[in-house]
Amino acid sequence: MFRAVLFAYDSAASRTIQQLADDSGLVVIQKTLNAFPSNYEFTVLLNTHDPDLVLIELSDWEAASAAVQLIHSLFPKIAIIGFGAGWSDQMTWLYEQAGVSELLVSPVTIDGFQTSVFRGIHKLRSGIQENLVAFLPAKAGSGCTTVALNTAGGLAGALGHKVLLIESDLHSGVLSMVLNVKSHRSLLDALENSSQLDYSLWSSCVVKKHGIDLLLSERSKPFPSWGNYHHLLEYVRSRYNTIVVDLPEVVNDATEEVLRRARFVFVVCTPEVLSLKLAQRRCKELEAHGVPGSRVGIIVNRWHNTDVNESDVEGLLEHGVAAIFPNDYMSVQDSILNGGLVDSRTELGKTFLSLARILAGVPDPYSPPKSVLRFLKSLGSRKRAEAFAGAPH
Repeated sequence: MFRAVLFAYDSAASRTIQQLADDSGLVVIQKTLNAFPSNYEFTVLLNTHDPDLVLIELSDWEAASAAVQLIHSLFPKIAIIGFGAGWSDQMTWLYEQAGVSELLVSPVTIDGFQTSVFRGIHKLRSGIQENLVAFLPAKAGSGCTTVALNTAGGLAGALGHKVLLIESDLHSGVLSMVLNVKSHRSLLDALENSSQLDYSLWSSCVVKKHGIDLLLSERSKPFPSWGNYHHLLEYVRSRYNTIVVDLPEVVNDATEEVLRRARFVFVVCTPEVLSLKLAQRRCKELEAHGVPGSRVGIIVNRWHNTDVNESDVEGLLEHGVAAIFPNDYMSVQDSILNGGLVDSRTELGKTFLSLARILAGVPDPYSPPKSVLRFLKSLGSRKRAEAFAGAPH
């Protein structure tokens, strides 16, 4: 839930906004005032409640403008959402120039309120989270979880990163079975309490295995909102070197928040034609969700020497291949039976470590054989791949 402070002269308007906040499931109003306090009192109020939003009636613009200016100058990460009886295009321009993030247009509906909250928050917090990487399957059974887990394992083990792996498939997540672990609480618990997370609650939600902090899913019906993921990712961003998210194949309004913030999104497919075609579809879906192609990489998993070659894959997908992993069924099965990671001495294990090194910006001493088609190809183009490998982390 996003914390809010409400300023409204009109009691009817105040009740309406309060009801919209309650019905939205996104906003909790911590304090309501019917007049603007002094600048000092206002500053103390905002420091005390630390709101994400200020909902402010703009009927008296002379009084409201001073409050907007103060918020904008001292608390630039607070989104300001204005409401009132209506305004001209000239006034709309004036409000926006003054620092009002969003305007609620009368008559205000629940959808309009939710949209304004979404836009207001993302106008101020829309940057890429540099330590966030997401893996998305082209289709179920592509081995996305194996890739995400072993990449996280390489980052945590060989490279010594503090790594969080989030299993965001609330229906078909298998990480607990793969690693033979259980947690007291789940991803859903963390999401439902995401705006109140602290060390104690967080420690009860994550479980450690192979040096990785795991936030596991459970099979449950409730669906979180984008706001839940927003708060969760804000909480963990400074606590981990790398955050890896294992996504389900279907993107919803909640998991879209992960994609919007991720530095890179890897679509995992297999060399079969149908899987490749679905990977192409996923790339177009990602673009529709606002993820540009420069942040999307294709990973071809379970590749054999006899499968389609690299140029054929790129021609079919109309997108650069970021990495190709050799097929090693026995090594993967052994890792699952032992509740562990793929043996780093195998060719497959070495390629997982290669991806981990690239994500960490660490030079890779391992040169994959030609049968792996050279490990890192590109993220849309070779220049982007070079920028990716050399970018600061």
